[in-house]
Amino acid sequence: MPGLPARGQRRFRIDRRKALSHCQESPSTRRVALPSDVKLMSSEPYRRFVGIDLGGGKGKKTALAVLDRSKGGVTVTALHPRSDESPLYDAALVATVRDSGEGAMVCVDAPLTLPPCVRCGVVPCPGQERCADPEVIVLRRLSEPRPDACRTGRQRKPAVTPYTQRATEAYLLRWRGIVPREALGQGMGPLTARACHLVRSLADRFSLHDSLIEVFPRATLELLGFRDPYKKRVDERIEILARLRDLSFAPGVWREECRQSDHVFDAVISAYTGYLRCRDSWSVAPEIEALLPAAGWVWVPPADTEVAAAPQVAVD
Repeated sequence: MPGLPARGQRRFRIDRRKALSHCQESPSTRRVALPSDVKLMSSEPYRRFVGIDLGGGKGKKTALAVLDRSKGGVTVTALHPRSDESPLYDAALVATVRDSGEGAMVCVDAPLTLPPCVRCGVVPCPGQERCADPEVIVLRRLSEPRPDACRTGRQRKPAVTPYTQRATEAYLLRWRGIVPREALGQGMGPLTARACHLVRSLADRFSLHDSLIEVFPRATLELLGFRDPYKKRVDERIEILARLRDLSFAPGVWREECRQSDHVFDAVISAYTGYLRCRDSWSVAPEIEALLPAAGWVWVPPADTEVAAAPQVAVD
């Protein structure tokens, strides 16, 4: 299966105790560490999923979708902003999320954490090759050339830039075959800054990695078998929605809005990703789990979900 280790090839693991020890001692991680009682999955079943396709803080492209559990799956019960609503600038976005009520999971299509170098407080920097930060170590290992990689005599561009990348993005590329967006890659800085501000604004109600998660709708669709581009193909978006058998729309909430706006569509798929995470009890990859909560994790369908989710998808 593409993106998975070849037979006989072992994934590396890092020593969780050493990693956590380093995180506790490092000034960089100590500043951003979350409370010790943060969990990766609440024992309370989520009944509502709020998907956010986050745009720039001064733009009009942010969209929000609310999905509620229903018989046989989830139902889209609200889409924002409606034609008579103002754009979802920060105050309106936070208020709309808070109005979603208790027991909701918020799923954001944007990086919710910063790369390790940006969090680091070590001066002077020892350099990437000598850095002892656990996430940088994982980044280096995940970015090593695969045994079957084609080698040329040309000098390759740097595989790791831990001031723009996170380990979760390297994991997506190496093990899942998904080309990710880098948290602080080209054009991503303002969006990531707004996403991190959103995390802080909602911290009293929603916990990072539990009720507030990072998703990547394009990756979700690719790993569920929908590999055709959809951003500029309105009919493709409607086709995808029609084939997700456990996703429906409530009266007065029209699929046509997803046809008209790829941002609304991505908000729906973001919330749907959160639903799948709960329905199928997804877990964090061992390579990344020891790095949490300071590091980030993008929730996408795990390898076995590519097959397990098939009955929920209509096949022509």
